[in-house]
Amino acid sequence: MAFDKNDPTDLAELKAEVENDPESLGYAAVVDQTTALLELINEKHVSFIVSKPKISSADVRGTTTFDAYNNLSIDEQEWIRWMTGSNGFAEENVVVTADLRTQLTGPDAASIWAVADRVAMNQAMLDLIDVPGSRAEILWDYGTVITRDDWIAARDS
Repeated sequence: MAFDKNDPTDLAELKAEVENDPESLGYAAVVDQTTALLELINEKHVSFIVSKPKISSADVRGTTTFDAYNNLSIDEQEWIRWMTGSNGFAEENVVVTADLRTQLTGPDAASIWAVADRVAMNQAMLDLIDVPGSRAEILWDYGTVITRDDWIAARDS
């Protein structure tokens, strides 16, 4: 659900976000300063966690420790190899489905990781998927950036 400046609902939500400032980001102090307002709504915060729709197979392989991989069953090792493919590029090419998320991050025993590695590997994989986001991303999904034109359209609606 990406922001659409042609959607009256999105415009109303953006305008209400700025007028009400539910997260106390300080919009009121900069409401007439478009650049400063956009910085506030688009700034990444560790308290705003968003889930990436895709992750890098190279990051999954690079984050998996030798012991964690070695402690997997043959079938689980094969699944990791199959799921991450053979490319070494950092492009985000693995879609984060509910099944993939469960296999890599749990909850707990639902993940593929052996008991000895589970806590660390669940968290390491979760850190690849759930990342700090902006208020715009919280409201309209990962990757959303509110532009000057978006704000002007909302402000004037």
